[in-house]
Amino acid sequence: MEAYLETKMHGKPSFPFIVYHSVLPKDMKGFPLHWHEEMEIIYVIEGNINITIQNNEYTVHKNEIALIAPESIHSIRQHNDEPAVYFNILFRFSMLSGGEEAICKKKYLDPIYERKFIMPEYLDDSNPIKSELEPLINNLTDINWPDGNKNELLIKARLLEIMHIIKNHCKKAQGDEKNANEVNRKIKKSLIYLETNYHENITIAQIAKVSNFSESYFSKLFRQLTGSSFTRYLKDYRLERAAQMLRNSDSRVSDVAFLVGFNNLSYFTRAFKTKYKINPKAYKEKYKQ
Repeated sequence: MEAYLETKMHGKPSFPFIVYHSVLPKDMKGFPLHWHEEMEIIYVIEGNINITIQNNEYTVHKNEIALIAPESIHSIRQHNDEPAVYFNILFRFSMLSGGEEAICKKKYLDPIYERKFIMPEYLDDSNPIKSELEPLINNLTDINWPDGNKNELLIKARLLEIMHIIKNHCKKAQGDEKNANEVNRKIKKSLIYLETNYHENITIAQIAKVSNFSESYFSKLFRQLTGSSFTRYLKDYRLERAAQMLRNSDSRVSDVAFLVGFNNLSYFTRAFKTKYKINPKAYKEKYKQ
């Protein structure tokens, strides 16, 4: 998954819907801050995971649900280094809207996409919407396995039911929520700056200035979004980029370390081994096989 603005198409252009069966930490330890055009539904089936959505953090337990509106900044992380299994359901509103002038688009989907209406984000047993959505989500994950290509009409029908239920539980954005939308719009600028310049010596002062925030406010906000300091997050992001390069290129370990912003090879090797439990040279060889 690309960090920050994710451009990967989930599903097919003609039917932008997909279900992922995700395992932490087998697939990855987690997914860093990012956003995408798709609506995302996460349903945990084993263990617990930590999810941040905009400025809110949740620990989502077994049989609980997280709803992530399109273009919301979010991240997924292991909870206390515990294993977890969950489904990701991703789809674009375009497959449900019926065209630019269609009433479903203008009356129901656009206000959610534009965050004029705010959907609930975390659904546990105390939330009545969970009991309404859970059987539909289970049905979606069932009909998509193993061959969802024969069930487009049924999938679309279930998604429309889901969005009907969600819309009935949305609330109109108030002053604080409108302000949160503006804050997150500014944060996206800083994240794009980090993605472009992560190999440089970026300071908190520089990246806070991109969003026109003070250093202290940016640091507080960034910790809310990620659960870590900006310095630690930048190091982890560089290591993830390094791992990606080691898997997908023939570059030497020393070159990769320099390209992602580490000027000290010994420090890079120690940091990489701490994160991935294997030194970068062995990691590279593992993916060559």
